Amino acid sequence: MCIFCWSSATSRLCDSCRRSLRPVPTSTVAGLLIASAAAHEGVARRLVHLLKYQAMEAAGMTLAELMAPRVPGDAATLVPVPRARARRMRYGVDPARVLADSLAEITGLPVVDCLAPALWWPSHAGMGRSQRRAPGFRSLRSAPAGGLLVDDVLTTGATLAAAAQLAGCRRAVTATRAESRRLE
Repeated sequence: MCIFCWSSATSRLCDSCRRSLRPVPTSTVAGLLIASAAAHEGVARRLVHLLKYQAMEAAGMTLAELMAPRVPGDAATLVPVPRARARRMRYGVDPARVLADSLAEITGLPVVDCLAPALWWPSHAGMGRSQRRAPGFRSLRSAPAGGLLVDDVLTTGATLAAAAQLAGCRRAVTATRAESRRLE
């Protein structure tokens, strides 16, 4: 059964929902190469929201299945970009961690926690780059060579760029990319 439209399907997404996903090209932000599985619209956007705000981990596995082909062959570890602890407590999930764990199941790559979240920072949802504050996380350790950042949505790239600088990663993979925002 399709996780999105509930129609009969042999996989997590039916053929119709899968065909509705729009691929996006690889992006570069502040020297960080970012591959996203789909545009942040329609089915993909709803799956992200089911994971992020309703803690539906099956949506995370579905997104990870879409992300897996975008994981570079020479990636050595998966590094989740943490959600603020207060939001994780409120919504019951850290989306990037669920995506990283699901990708680990698919790819066999280990998950390495290189970044620690702060208790809280202002939500960046819907904001442009100039409105965003520095993300509220700190470095625990540098990522091993071949570390790949994992996050749910690429909007302006500010959060991923900050995470890359702290963790020492040069590449990232996200479930979706919001194309209405200008990457800088």
